[in-house]
Amino acid sequence: MKKHYILIVLCIFSVFEMQAQTPSINESQSMSYISESFTKKIDRKIKKLQDGNSKLKKQIADGKNAGNTAEFTAEVASNDTEIAALQKKKNIYGSVDPKKDYESKYNKMITDKQDTINSVYGENLKKDKISLAEIDSIYKLIAKKRQEIETLQRERDEKLAALGRFPWFFPTVKRINRKNFFHDMYSNKTDKTILLNSFALNGNSDASAVQTEVVTDNMWALRLSFGSVLSVSNSKSDDSEESPADQTKKETQQEAFSRLINGGGNFYLDMILPVFTTNQNNGDQITFYGYANLRGAMDLEGFSSNVNTSTGNGTLGLNAYLGISSDNKKFNFFVQGNTNYTVGTNEFYSNLGLHNEKAFLNGKIIAGVTMLNQFRLSAIINAFGSDEQIRSNKVVVGIQVLPGF
Repeated sequence: MKKHYILIVLCIFSVFEMQAQTPSINESQSMSYISESFTKKIDRKIKKLQDGNSKLKKQIADGKNAGNTAEFTAEVASNDTEIAALQKKKNIYGSVDPKKDYESKYNKMITDKQDTINSVYGENLKKDKISLAEIDSIYKLIAKKRQEIETLQRERDEKLAALGRFPWFFPTVKRINRKNFFHDMYSNKTDKTILLNSFALNGNSDASAVQTEVVTDNMWALRLSFGSVLSVSNSKSDDSEESPADQTKKETQQEAFSRLINGGGNFYLDMILPVFTTNQNNGDQITFYGYANLRGAMDLEGFSSNVNTSTGNGTLGLNAYLGISSDNKKFNFFVQGNTNYTVGTNEFYSNLGLHNEKAFLNGKIIAGVTMLNQFRLSAIINAFGSDEQIRSNKVVVGIQVLPGF
C-alpha cells in the first residue's frame, strides 16, 4: 500500500512547477505521548463503565424499576468483568505513570544481580580453601554480573529518557536522549540506517532537477545525510531574442541556483547538530526547532547539462523550524527558514553569475504541509542573499516524498 501511494504521488509531479524542498524534518507522535495516550484511553473507558455501574446500582436500590432488576444486575456484572479485563490490560502495558514502573522494575533487577555478587563473595569467603580454578570461576561470574548490571542501567536510563523530557538546549548531546529526539523530530530510529529518506522532482520552464536524500544516519549527537541533485536545462526556445551564448549563460546560472537551494551540488554531505527544541513529552502540537548545519557539496562535470568544470562549495548554516500538527500527526503545517554562509571555488561563483566572486550569505523561507509522514507540499516564499543573482521573490510550489526505506 505504501508503494502504491508513492507511485500515485510521482505521477502527479509533472503537474507542478517545483523547486527547493525543505529538509527531512518529519515530526511523529512522541514516544512518551504514545505510551501515555494508550493508558489514558483505558482509564477513560474504565471511568465510563464505573459511572454506568453507579447509575445502574442506584436504580436497583430505588426499586422504581423492579421488573428490570435482573437485567440491571446482569449489566453491572458484565461491566465489572470488562473493567477487570481493562485493568489487566493496563497492568500488563504499564500504569498511567510508566516512568515509575520502569524505574522500579529495572532497579529491582539491578538489586537482584548485586545481591548475587554479594552472595558469591559471602559463600566463598566462608570456605577454608579455594582453588585457583574456583577463584577464576568466581571472578568470571562477578564480571558477567557486573556487565549485566551496566546493560540494565543503560536500558533503564534510555527507557526513562523516552518517557520523560529531553533537554531544550542541545537535546542530543546525552546519548540517552538521542533515540527519543530523533524518533520525534525525524520519525526515524537510531538503530536503523535510512535509505532513500526523501525524494523530490524540482523544475520550472528553464531547468529541472531531481533531489534525493540517499542515505541518512545518526552519529553521536549529529545527524548525517548524503544526497544528490541532478539538474538539466530544458529545451531552448526558438523565439528567444537572446544569443546562444547568452542563453547558455542564463541556463548555467539557473541550474547552479537550483542546485544551490536544493542541496548545494550534484552530491552533498550534510551534518546537522540540534541546538534548541521545545519539549514533546506530552505530544505537543506546536514545535519549535533550531539547528546548525555544516555541508560540503560538489558539482561534477557531465552530471548536469551546463557544468563544464567540476566545482566545490561548503556551507555553514543556522536553521529555524516552526510546526503545528494535528492530534495524531497526520497533518503537520510548518514554516522553515535558514541563513547560510557559503564559500566555493572560482568556478562555483562563476556558474552562479555572481557580481562579486567571493563567499556570500544566502537563505530561504519555506512553508508547507506534511501528510501521513510520507508526502509533503511546500512552497518557497522567498530566497534571499547578499548577491542579486541568488535572490528570488517567486513563490514556487513543490512536492516531496519521504519513503524512509
